[in-house]
Amino acid sequence: MDESLLRIVRKYGDKILLNESDRKPKPFGKKGKKRSSVVTISKEKRETSDEWEGPPPWDLAVGGDGCPKFLCDVMVEGLAKHLRCVGIDAAIPYLKKPEPRDLIGQAQRENRVLLTRDAKLLRHEYLLKNQIYRIKSLLKNEQLIEVIETFQLQICEDQLMSRCTKCNGRFIQKPLTMEEAVEAAKGFQKIPNCLFDKNLEFWQCMDCNQLYWEGTQYHNAVQKFIDVCKLNE
Repeated sequence: MDESLLRIVRKYGDKILLNESDRKPKPFGKKGKKRSSVVTISKEKRETSDEWEGPPPWDLAVGGDGCPKFLCDVMVEGLAKHLRCVGIDAAIPYLKKPEPRDLIGQAQRENRVLLTRDAKLLRHEYLLKNQIYRIKSLLKNEQLIEVIETFQLQICEDQLMSRCTKCNGRFIQKPLTMEEAVEAAKGFQKIPNCLFDKNLEFWQCMDCNQLYWEGTQYHNAVQKFIDVCKLNE
């Protein structure tokens, strides 16, 4: 240590007091400004209602074509098949796990009412109230009746089994003979051997080419939906 500095320390050492902060090296530069805490204000949630508020997008009064059309999300995909069985146009999402924006976009492009059990979708700010309806029933038969009554759909026996339950497509206008059906089914669908000795008519979906015929399963399905929809009353 330098001799002059040593003399100063000896003379004034008892008067020199160091704080704890003086022992630590001080950083260079300006002190950073203290950040203010960020407060996130959530958007006000859209008011929701379980009641249907029309008119639906297919209503003639709002420029629609008069044909009811629905989009059933993954929570009510089983309902889509039931609606098809009674002749109602019922689509399902293009994607297996669609985001809300995917469902909304499809419903808007195709002028459909989105059917769901997800209450969160009702609060989506980009979805108009006449484009979505929350299904309250749990069982598919009850869900079908709920949709029919809510949207005042007219169901008749001639409509039953008039759409492809697989893809929602329409059938060809003229039924196929057995020979035509066998040719159409090659490499695509197997026709049971027990049908070859029966005089049956076959119907083919214009979209997915699935073949249908009026066998026992068909007649049982028709009777089921006659009972569910109470068409005989």
